[in-house]
Amino acid sequence: MKTATMMTSKSAAQRLWHSRFEWWTMIVREGVVAGTLGGAIVALWYLLCDTIGGRPFHTPALLGAIFFNGLRGHDVGAATLAPVLSFSLLHFAAFIAFGLASALVIAAAEREPLLVLGALMVYGCYEVSFLSFVAVLDASPLGAIGLWKIAAANAITLVTVFGYFQYRHPQILRRFVERWNDSDAGEPAAQPMIAAGAIPLPAVRLGIVTTGRK
Repeated sequence: MKTATMMTSKSAAQRLWHSRFEWWTMIVREGVVAGTLGGAIVALWYLLCDTIGGRPFHTPALLGAIFFNGLRGHDVGAATLAPVLSFSLLHFAAFIAFGLASALVIAAAEREPLLVLGALMVYGCYEVSFLSFVAVLDASPLGAIGLWKIAAANAITLVTVFGYFQYRHPQILRRFVERWNDSDAGEPAAQPMIAAGAIPLPAVRLGIVTTGRK
């Protein structure tokens, strides 16, 4: 009996660990993909704008010169490889970090749909921090890049990243609206549920073996 109980407990613990590993793997995978998509679409947007303006790669060259070469108070000439590559690496690393944070919030929103607002707050904090840091170093690039381009890049990023999360979690937007309406109506929240797209943690049940008296 003791051996059977130990084997059952070990098997349940292995299933629980495996499920948790899959859950975290899902978060990392979705976060990396979302961050890469967001970073790529913003990079393409600025490349398009720079090319139309006759200065390809001007935006990453300017920001790379400010971040890594200490450029202050004036523009850059022709784009060179080093600042473009350096800033591109920083750009994608920052977007992947944002994607990972958003993926974690979205996974938690499978239990509480209103946490979707938390993902928007994560992006807002990320963007404000980046723009503030650039402004502290040198405010002139914000005018050189163009505030309308920055606003458009933000809108494109939100549509891309949260469109991807909606694709991965197709029920989350509907559940968010339902939860929001319930909250407005003053109805008590329903018990947390795991949507079909999420990986649930298995319930650990131990078998109990009863024996009669001798």
